[in-house]
Amino acid sequence: MSEILKINGAEVKIGEDNGEVVTVPIASLQFSNPQVGDKVEVFRDGKEYIVRREKEACPEDEEGVRTINKHVFVWIGNFLFGSLGVDRFMRGQIGLGVLKLLLSTIGWITIIGGFAGWIWTLVDWIVSMTKAYGSAYASSENLTFDEHGNYIN
Repeated sequence: MSEILKINGAEVKIGEDNGEVVTVPIASLQFSNPQVGDKVEVFRDGKEYIVRREKEACPEDEEGVRTINKHVFVWIGNFLFGSLGVDRFMRGQIGLGVLKLLLSTIGWITIIGGFAGWIWTLVDWIVSMTKAYGSAYASSENLTFDEHGNYIN
C-alpha cells in the first residue's frame, strides 16, 4: 500500500511498499484534493505514472454515503439554519428535515412548538459539535454519513 508523503507544487512524493519514494507529477493523480497521508495505488505505464486513491480510503465511492465538510455542516447547516432543518437535509434525512421545518414554522404561531424545535436544534448542534470536533473526526476535515444519515466513524 503506497502513501502520499509530500505535495510540493506540481509534484507529489509517494512512498511505496518496497521502501522506494517515487516522485510523480500532480497531473498523474486520478482524484481531486490529494492530502498527505492518503493511501494510493501507483501504476506504471512505461515512463508515465497513474495514481488513484485506494478504494477503502474513498467513502464517497460507496453508494448512499455522503461526505460533507465538517465546518460547513456544523456552523452553517446546523448552527445558523438548523432550526429550518437544513442539517437534516444535508445528511439526506429529508423527512426529518421537513418535520423540523414544520415544527419551526409552527413555533412562530405557538410557544410550545417553538420551544420543542429549539430544544431539538440545540441537541442536534451539540451532537454535531461533539462528533465533528471530538475524537471521531478530529483528524479529518469531513463528516461522513451512511445512506440513512447516521454518522460513520
